[in-house]
Order: sequence, then structure tokens, then C-alpha cells
Amino acid sequence: MKTYLILIIGLLSVFISEVNGSNIDRKYRLIAHRGGVTENGLYPENSISALDEAIKRGYTGVEIDVRQSKDGKLFLYHNRTFEQDYDSKATGSELTWAEIQALRPLKRKTNTIVSMEDYCNHCKGKIEELMIDIKIDNPSLEFYQELERILSQTGYLKSSYFIGHGNYFKGKSYITMLIREKDEFFKANGEKTKDYYFLFAGIDELNSRIIQWCKKNNIKIMACVNRPYRVAMNNDNLLDAKKDIEWLQKWGVVDYQIDTDYDLFFREDD
Repeated sequence: MKTYLILIIGLLSVFISEVNGSNIDRKYRLIAHRGGVTENGLYPENSISALDEAIKRGYTGVEIDVRQSKDGKLFLYHNRTFEQDYDSKATGSELTWAEIQALRPLKRKTNTIVSMEDYCNHCKGKIEELMIDIKIDNPSLEFYQELERILSQTGYLKSSYFIGHGNYFKGKSYITMLIREKDEFFKANGEKTKDYYFLFAGIDELNSRIIQWCKKNNIKIMACVNRPYRVAMNNDNLLDAKKDIEWLQKWGVVDYQIDTDYDLFFREDD
């Protein structure tokens, strides 16, 4: 019975979103995982259509997966190879941008892969923050310079959060700090830690001691709610997430990176 009730609430919330355009309570700042609204295959990940739905629902930001083509074009795609979605087993670095754009999708709903620059330009004036997951093992200086150019020109350099490979942007954007790193980073940077890093942790990892430490040192907490991804959620999963989220909300945590299945816990009318 509880499963059906949660599903009904979710469907009603989507309907409200369609009517009103925005349904996220504005006291929370939500970043949509994998480029926007993708739950249940609604829209392809890292796509303009997924981004537009996140904008419509009232998300503050989006998390995107950045790769680089053989000829240096930055584009958005999560997986190392294209075989899950396209008629190629190549990696992004093995194909030119023209070849990537010409890939044939295996499914009707799969969109043409979007460039980083086009995606960021579409975000302008609609999305406040970007979370960037660099999906290449050893980024070159040229890669970082091109990424910085795009972020600077589209106005996102100072409002970007980096998951891994972000040291190039220290002092320009915010970089991930995990719970196990917080004491080491604070010892090295002192009160400047808040200017360089944000604490990124799962909703089930955070506790009151960590939250109080972050508040004392003015360090932003970004709670991660993306379990499971592309796996059917059951009643227990939703109820566990709801319990963790409500506890964090009571502690004043307002920034979350989430799979959009979970945005029903951040609605204005909840």
C-alpha cells in the first residue's frame, strides 16, 4: 500500500510540475544527477531535454559528465565507450567530434550527444550551478584550458563544483572534499578551506558531528542522493531515503545532488 501511495504522490508531483513549471521548494538547492531529469528513462542523460525538465521543475543546478573527442571537443557522456547507447564500441578519445555526432543510436529515445559548450549556453539564465565530473583519466593542460574557457564565457566558472580531477580549478571553482579528507584539507588550508572545497557525502554518511564541524567552519555540505541509479526503486529504498533526507533537512542541510526520482521529498507542498 505504501509503495502505491508513494508512486501516486510522485505522479501527482510530475503533473503539478507540468502545470506550474516549478515544484521544488526554493529553500532547497538541488543539483540533478547526470544532466537533468532521467528517471525511468524519461529523458536521455546529459541531454538538453533532460536539462529542460530539470529547469521546469525548479532545480538549481545539474551534474554533467565531461569527456573529450580525438580532435579536442568537450562533450557530455557518462560511459567510457559508446556501446550502451550507440552503434560503436569506441571511446570518445578515439573519434573526432564529427564522428561522434554521426553515431547511430540503438534506441529511439537516445539523443545526439551534446557538446559542453552548447549545453552550458543552454543553461545560461536558467541554471545557477554546475557540478562537473571529468570522465577522463589524465586530463591535459589543453583540456583544462578549454574547460575553463567554456565556463568563463558562459558565466559558470565561479559557480561550478568539481568531482575529481579538479585541482586545476582550486581558488577558481569549488572542489570535492570527502569526509575522510576533511581534517587533512583543513590542516593544510585553514579557514580558506571554505573558499576551495565543498564536502560531498552520501545522505547515509553524514552525522551531526560532521554537520556541526562544517557549520563552524562555513564549509558547504553537498549531500548525495543517487542510490540506486537505473535500478527499480522499491518501497524500502524510498522510505530509507526519506528518513535520511528528513533528518538532514532538520539539521539545515539545503544543498543536494540527486537522482531526480527523489525530488518528491523536496516539494513545496510536502
